[in-house]
Amino acid sequence: MKKLLILFFAGSVMPAWGGIYIYGTRVIYPAQKKEITVQIMNEGSRGALVQSWIDDGDTSLPPEKIQVPFVMTPPVAKVSGGSGQQLKIKQLANTLPKDRESLFFLNVLDIPPNSAESEGKNIIKFAMQNRIKFIYRPPGVSGVDKKSFTHLNVSHASGGIRIKNNSANWITIPELIGSSKINKETLLLAPWSEKMLSTTAVVSDYKVTLIDDYGNYLSERIKTEK
Repeated sequence: MKKLLILFFAGSVMPAWGGIYIYGTRVIYPAQKKEITVQIMNEGSRGALVQSWIDDGDTSLPPEKIQVPFVMTPPVAKVSGGSGQQLKIKQLANTLPKDRESLFFLNVLDIPPNSAESEGKNIIKFAMQNRIKFIYRPPGVSGVDKKSFTHLNVSHASGGIRIKNNSANWITIPELIGSSKINKETLLLAPWSEKMLSTTAVVSDYKVTLIDDYGNYLSERIKTEK
């Protein structure tokens, strides 16, 4: 009997065999839009079965049990090698905040099909899951760009520093540098939130790098507040 082992790798954008790619590093859904489209592309030579869904950050639930105010079509599609597929996302009636962004995640699971060569054999089959930020943006909320630095504050705190996000945006900070890099992991700041970072090297200003709406890395020095 043929045995099949499926392994899942989350968060990768570039499968080793050249499979499904999502165009962009994040999806922004303007609340005034009835629907948006996301383009995916199969860079491989073989067809792939693709399952797509949106989650609210809880990765413990299977796609069929997740409840989010969006509907995606098609939820499952076969994408031929060298071709693309558009995913249509439509918002449903919701009670999401109107004064700040809401964060979700778009998932695209790429399962390569069986081949004639593997028929009747014991094989290991790799399923590649891509997962990127999906941000719902209400009217009146500005995008993340160079101006977003004016809404960030860095101040001294006991045992380190405090970085505060005074905006309605979700802000992604991959790097925060004083005399050396302080954060070990990428910081994700919710609207009007703050995080404490431990450091013994407190300096007068910090180089902060954030990721804008288009996936660009922007950097600027922010003076430390007392």
